[in-house]
Amino acid sequence: MKRFIIALQFLTIVRISRNIQLEPKELGRSMGYFPMVGLVLGFILVLFNTFSLRILPAPVVDAILIIILIISTGALHLDGLADTIDGLAGGNSREEILQIMRDSNTGAIGAVGLTMTLLLKYTALMSIPHETKNQVLLAMPMIGRWSMVELSLFSKYARSTEGIGLPFTAYLRKREFLFASATAILASFALLGIKGIIIMIVIGLFAWGSAKFLKGKIGGITGDTFGAVNEISEVLALILVLVLLKNF
Repeated sequence: MKRFIIALQFLTIVRISRNIQLEPKELGRSMGYFPMVGLVLGFILVLFNTFSLRILPAPVVDAILIIILIISTGALHLDGLADTIDGLAGGNSREEILQIMRDSNTGAIGAVGLTMTLLLKYTALMSIPHETKNQVLLAMPMIGRWSMVELSLFSKYARSTEGIGLPFTAYLRKREFLFASATAILASFALLGIKGIIIMIVIGLFAWGSAKFLKGKIGGITGDTFGAVNEISEVLALILVLVLLKNF
């Protein structure tokens, strides 16, 4: 329970206990509960979607759903996405990329990438059929947070100094990864059937490929790249749902 609370308080703005210290070891091993935190976020989205559709048009509800997800996570992952885009687009060497990513100011290319990601997420979410929407709202944030666990398993920390991503690469063990994966796989199958398993496989390949790509670019991963992979995984999951619903 302690590690679940640590994961919940790290990934969201929820504060259950002020007495729990975010020790690096416990923070890293809390990754086993990342998919569960995603399910909590998804449950909040489902509640809002279910009740708000009675009084608001569906496109407006979809926009608010994305806003709720952003607010509930403190825009943590979107900030990482923007910084990662800025770094990869503007840096010519490992050192330059890491330096740009550390800059708290978002550049033009990062802002454009962020806007395009949110627009694509909104368009994809709006295209999900009503009868499948709640299942997808539960699965999307859960799968996104699982992708960060796999990214961590296959990566090392890129910076020579301590940062927000170090505890995850240093202390995540295979048992936490397996627990997180079992949670995500079972939940995906329960929510979306075989389509959920297919989505998990594709997202898993994406997270693994991201780890290899980032290793070649910056020698590993940072806290920012966790956020980037999460955001892209959420959008990719929505697109995969649409593809699978149309063709299977």
